[in-house]
Amino acid sequence: MQKVYVLDSSVLLHDPNALFQFQDNDVVIPYVVLEEIESKKRLPENVGRAAREAIRHLDRLRNNGQLSQGVFLPNGGKIRIELNHYSNEILPANSNFALADNRILAVSLNLGREEERTVILVTKDIAMRVKADALGILTEDYYNDKVALPSIMDEILILPLGDSEVDALYQNKYIPLQVPLMPNRCVKAVLTDDCILPLVSSPDGKRLVYQTEKSRASWDIRPKNTEQSWAMELLNNPEIKLVNLMGPAGTGKTLLALASGLEQTVHDELYIRMLCARPIVPFGKDIGFLPGEKDQKVRPYMQPIYDNLEYLLRPRREKERERGGDSIVDSAIDLLIKKRQLEIEVLTYIRGRSIPNQFMIIDEAQNLSAHEIKTIITRAGEGTKIVLCGDPDQIDHPYLDKESNGLAYVASRLNGQSFYGQVRLIHGERSELATRAARLL
Repeated sequence: MQKVYVLDSSVLLHDPNALFQFQDNDVVIPYVVLEEIESKKRLPENVGRAAREAIRHLDRLRNNGQLSQGVFLPNGGKIRIELNHYSNEILPANSNFALADNRILAVSLNLGREEERTVILVTKDIAMRVKADALGILTEDYYNDKVALPSIMDEILILPLGDSEVDALYQNKYIPLQVPLMPNRCVKAVLTDDCILPLVSSPDGKRLVYQTEKSRASWDIRPKNTEQSWAMELLNNPEIKLVNLMGPAGTGKTLLALASGLEQTVHDELYIRMLCARPIVPFGKDIGFLPGEKDQKVRPYMQPIYDNLEYLLRPRREKERERGGDSIVDSAIDLLIKKRQLEIEVLTYIRGRSIPNQFMIIDEAQNLSAHEIKTIITRAGEGTKIVLCGDPDQIDHPYLDKESNGLAYVASRLNGQSFYGQVRLIHGERSELATRAARLL
């Protein structure tokens, strides 16, 4: 039997295409939801963009008939605007009907009493789902953009190798495969003496590639575990245009990406510039407006990138000072910025840009939505490589979770593509304190 789905404003502000995601069921939008969306349409951020897109969808559907009477959707269902008929007695005493949530709950209750079909309230608001459940209203989260990542062990292929294959691997730096594998897949080769050798399948899936310890090093940074070895192989391979590094705090995601980017930009000159960016999502309460120019305003948000860059550049800066005395006045970071080999940017201004021949690092990518991730990746011009770093378990964005963030969305949609590779790091290398805290707290 067809169902009736009542959409909360949080669903449309999260995904304006949600109107078309309920197959042949009926979609009901309370009038108060339109008022809420209309109040958000002038916001400059993604909420405003989603509100405007949802309104445009409804305006196009209005050409097919009167929305209050119901209009057929392309997938066979119907959509209609509910004019919020309710009575004061339907909700608990002293309920404030000036609140939009209470009016939406009242509409859902009334529809449940009138309809012979199942009525379900769909909302991203957890508190509203709790209130709806207390009132006996069937309620669901919006699941269309949620993805379930497989376990870490399912992504790793364990492959035993004989002595002859190992000899060929050391000699040629690769061995051919009779049965092709998924492109850029992480392979744990087990030797006859039970040693582990980290390998990665080639972008065409026909070879297993091995890099020596020396060739895997970037900017004097060497991998400390098997997962970091896989990450270095993907980062240093120019054929892989998009790398996704996922893992908890302290596993080396940002440090490895910056080391590889510096090596390929400054030394190898494969890219004209390394571009680093993070979403402006504060942890905890925001401190408000910041004084100064743009660079001064975003410096607190970009400080983790500066910390890693200072760690990477300090040894080389000290060596150059020893050779040249006190001739170096500016810091190494400022020097790279002046030479336009390094750019630290906020994602707010990335829309509309075309970024060719650059090594892009997007840190804390778990705080980006699927739409934002798509916007960033489609900025890449010819010769650009993008590295996404993040931990799906550390999300500060109020409307995203472990299953609906952009990092997981990319891992679900692009895994298996020849231009894409991903590694899920698990071993903390920052310090013993950070590793134990990430595991126990």
